[in-house]
Amino acid sequence: MTKIKKIAHSYQSVYFYILLVACMATVFGFNLGAMLSSKVRLINIFMLEIYDIDSMVNTFMLGSFVGVFFGGRLVYDTGRVQSVIGSFSFGVIGQCTAILAPTFSTLFITEFVVGVSSGVYLISAICYITELSPKERRGTCALLIPSFAVLGFLISVLLKDIIPRNDILVVGCLMIAAVPVVIVSYLRLPESPRWLALTDSSDKALTELIRLRNSTSEAARELAAINECVLGDDRGITMFFRNSVFRSIVWFFLFIVIAANLSGFAIIPYMSLEIVKSFKAALGILPPNEKYEINFLMLKSVLFAAFIGCVVSCLMADKIGHRRILLITGTINEVMLFGIYFLYFTGSALVGPALMSVCLLVFCLSSVIFICTFLFLLLPELLPVKGREFCLTIIFLVQITALMLGIYFFNRFIHSQGVLMAVCIFMMAGALLFTLIYQGMPEPKNQMLESMENTIFNERSLKAINKTQNK
Repeated sequence: MTKIKKIAHSYQSVYFYILLVACMATVFGFNLGAMLSSKVRLINIFMLEIYDIDSMVNTFMLGSFVGVFFGGRLVYDTGRVQSVIGSFSFGVIGQCTAILAPTFSTLFITEFVVGVSSGVYLISAICYITELSPKERRGTCALLIPSFAVLGFLISVLLKDIIPRNDILVVGCLMIAAVPVVIVSYLRLPESPRWLALTDSSDKALTELIRLRNSTSEAARELAAINECVLGDDRGITMFFRNSVFRSIVWFFLFIVIAANLSGFAIIPYMSLEIVKSFKAALGILPPNEKYEINFLMLKSVLFAAFIGCVVSCLMADKIGHRRILLITGTINEVMLFGIYFLYFTGSALVGPALMSVCLLVFCLSSVIFICTFLFLLLPELLPVKGREFCLTIIFLVQITALMLGIYFFNRFIHSQGVLMAVCIFMMAGALLFTLIYQGMPEPKNQMLESMENTIFNERSLKAINKTQNK
């Protein structure tokens, strides 16, 4: 009895484990922010063309693509904890090397390495936090990952003038912060009970659940539900080809992520600074010196909007509802797109630039809430435990590919077809996205993962979750 009380007393430590894993995302956001905010400095130091910096961003994203591709299998075989710790460690080493890089080729290679690490981290951390989180706080816990990533991005932009002059100090601070995180993670982080159950380690899974839950009986009930879901040998891609219900879930989420990208949810925040320049150029009020410079005021505003979006989604997801957040933000984005269309159509030079900036900032805020809620919360919690890594890998590969294609084709498209045509396409895709979510997306708030999985596969429908809730 004494032993059980001692173990049960530590159940609140699950939030410490989740916070520890989520804070690792800071280093990857810091890397991206340092790359973009140091654009002009890197061009001057390495005598680069403007397009070389854009190729560095693409290199990071290509690395993320590779990391996601192999990360799914790595998480499948080695578990969540080893993948999280390993990817974070390589990410920190890569970031330190990038800060001290003596040549552009070294910087190029380290960005690819950090990108690979970020891809592995994404898959492993999302699986880990989703599977460890109590159902009452799953939204808050899952959305800590993007919150810390954007925080790292924001910190690097705010320190853009300090980092280049104190590179040794910055590297030292990174190492001082990272080493304890790695050591504590290695010594304290429990493996995901769901992965342990998948690998026929039910006794270990029960031990970990007792550490993570409020009581032994609650842990036992959860393990019984997990064991019911892990029956059978089909996992990953095998499950995709053999199970029609799982296939329909994957296809549905693929349509959602494609529609979201066609709606501009990812590319407009990324290209927001260029859109402001394009609008000013169309009005004939763009100063010549601003054409190739970064508007740091706008960049900081976009990042603050993104950070606020992450925090808002983190705090409100478990109160408002996961599906409802997607519907609200989708509607807001449609209104902002109409505002952007109206401003381009009227062409007011007096208040147009200020209103355009406001529309873009609100769009960025809303898009971040939508993307974070969908990719980091709603997607993994609706996936079956035996296919979670596989589907996350597919969706993130499509998301990264869509963003890379958007970066490549966006300027070309608006130069050939015009901004108004692009906005019209975004609005039509946004209407389709809203319809898909309204008609096909269930509300998984405050429900146990295995309970939802059993309902989906028994009733052969995602929407069956709502029927269970209403009973």
